[in-house]
Amino acid sequence: MKHGLAGILSAFFLLLSATTAQAQRPDLPALRGLVSISEPQISPDGSRIAFIRTTHDYRKDATIDVLMIVPAAGGTPRALTDGKKRISALHWSPAGDRLSFISKGLHDTDQLFALAPAGGSARALTTAKNDVQHYAWSPDGRHIAYVMEDEPADPVAFKRHDDLFDVHNDGFLTSERPLPSHLWLISSHGGPARRLTHGAWSVLENAPPFTGAPAAPAWSSDGRSIAFARQIDADDSDTDKVTIAIADVATGAVRARTTRNTYEYQPVFSPCGNALAYFYPHGPGPISVQEVWLANGSGAGHALTAALDRNITEALWLRDGSGLLVLANDHITVGMWFAPMNGSTPQRLALGALVPADFSVADSGAIALAASDATHPPEIYVMQSRSATPRRLTNFNAQIARLEQGKSVEVSWTAPDGEASDGVLTYPVGYQAGHKYPLVLRIHGGPESASNIEYTTGRGAPFRVIAAAHGYAVFEPNYRGSDNLGNKHEHGIYRDPGAGPYTDVMAGLDAVEKLGFVDTSRICVTGHSYGGYMTAWMIGHDTRWKCAIVSDGMVDWKQEYDLSSDGNHAWARDSLGGSPAGPQSAALYRDGSPITYIDDIRTPTLIFSGTADATVPITESYALYHALADRKVPVRFVAIPTAHHFPSDPVRIESYYHITMEWLDHYLH
Repeated sequence: MKHGLAGILSAFFLLLSATTAQAQRPDLPALRGLVSISEPQISPDGSRIAFIRTTHDYRKDATIDVLMIVPAAGGTPRALTDGKKRISALHWSPAGDRLSFISKGLHDTDQLFALAPAGGSARALTTAKNDVQHYAWSPDGRHIAYVMEDEPADPVAFKRHDDLFDVHNDGFLTSERPLPSHLWLISSHGGPARRLTHGAWSVLENAPPFTGAPAAPAWSSDGRSIAFARQIDADDSDTDKVTIAIADVATGAVRARTTRNTYEYQPVFSPCGNALAYFYPHGPGPISVQEVWLANGSGAGHALTAALDRNITEALWLRDGSGLLVLANDHITVGMWFAPMNGSTPQRLALGALVPADFSVADSGAIALAASDATHPPEIYVMQSRSATPRRLTNFNAQIARLEQGKSVEVSWTAPDGEASDGVLTYPVGYQAGHKYPLVLRIHGGPESASNIEYTTGRGAPFRVIAAAHGYAVFEPNYRGSDNLGNKHEHGIYRDPGAGPYTDVMAGLDAVEKLGFVDTSRICVTGHSYGGYMTAWMIGHDTRWKCAIVSDGMVDWKQEYDLSSDGNHAWARDSLGGSPAGPQSAALYRDGSPITYIDDIRTPTLIFSGTADATVPITESYALYHALADRKVPVRFVAIPTAHHFPSDPVRIESYYHITMEWLDHYLH
């Protein structure tokens, strides 16, 4: 009996040990505990930082947002809401006595709420008939400007289906007449709202084609004017036709702020004086780095960040008006710089290994950050000044950070035509020198984006983390068109959508293979969005791949031009130098499309597409699927219900990764 019991206990502890060892890898079950941290908002006096903590309930397939607050001096984070509703657009009132945010309210629409930082019930400030999209407090804290889409001109006719509409530059999923969005004003304590602007034009509400984004209206420091991005109409693919406009708060009169007619975004007034900064591409054309411009009295003004030569994605004024803090991809990280208003060279802040995702600034100049590094998911950090060392205030993801993860490093190379690129190489978990490992190429989307070493949580978990836990090396190349190496590198993709980037990726793969640990007979290529386009391009130009995964991938430029929304009509046109009917670009719509090379594809291919994807229409995935199936190429096509360009609910996200890893495991193990 003693020997039998000892044997049972020995087997039990061996099983426990194996289970514990397995749990130390960041596989999908272990990553269910991943916490997302977003929208860090430091109070005006710098004493407190509010933020949104997001977790997932897989049993209910629910995303849970909790508004939290933590002392900037350190302490225990405290919840202010119960997590029953989604939260976004978090801001402090100018006096720091209230926190405001957008959440579901009356009419089951997004409404504006406020609560005291000490806690208590949130109070609805708006009773808008449609969703409140963006908002901003007036400098004196007495009013709030918000953006809301118009109602139909004749709601009764609309209800009886007298609702036929003309189609212009709209995506193929558009099911009703696009309506413009306009500015409204309310008291900061609620009450009746006053419509401020009118017209067939619209406040920008959809994603632009290259860079820039919809943003909150911006109050002038004297409270007399509001700056916003004005789109020429409400059509969802006209988001290139956007300029900075100014609305007079007293009269609602609107005037243009510059003399341009395209590609101006995200205006923000200086907190003192009325200096106005906004985003505009460097040029030539819109496929170029986005700069911060300072408007002058009579026109466009001048670029504050030209010397930086990076694609600026976020900019906030310091309270004293001396300049702005800006974020931009830089090699395989994200940098933060101070761009002085006097136009001198921007100064980079020392963040160490941290990769910032979002930030805010207090009146004192203290900075709150949501930031991660290669192995630790996002947490809240604070810097008391631009020269201070970031100090971590939260530790929600300590358990995730303790998991065994693959090492990520930067790899640099030069293509045969001289184009210099870089990327992220992640070694498999448990890597041992002298062994050969399968490799997964993971190509980023955009293409005006970049792969970096942040520990992203926006899509469940970083792909590299999951793949490395399965024993794969992961290579993420930043090909020409990526926005992390300056204007020349980003603009290099103009009228060269596939061949040039393909050369960069293959040269990068050669550089990785020379390190000696890659099993060159076991390489798969994968990518999402433009990364899906590049994946389809690569399997049509090389047959070395064991497998491929095309996720929401564009394979036909003409379909992209004709059917997509979110600015992709303009994106296709301005990427290729014209429309499919143009004599200078018609051939490129054909020769630059992966579907053109379908007869050369032999690679087993997994296809994902969201059924509600208006950015890359699912019709393109159908075309790729049938073309491969007809040619007897092993192919699987997985549609994701309700997904727009990637699933948003936790169960479907996890299913996406399960199917992805099953496909890779089948062909690489």
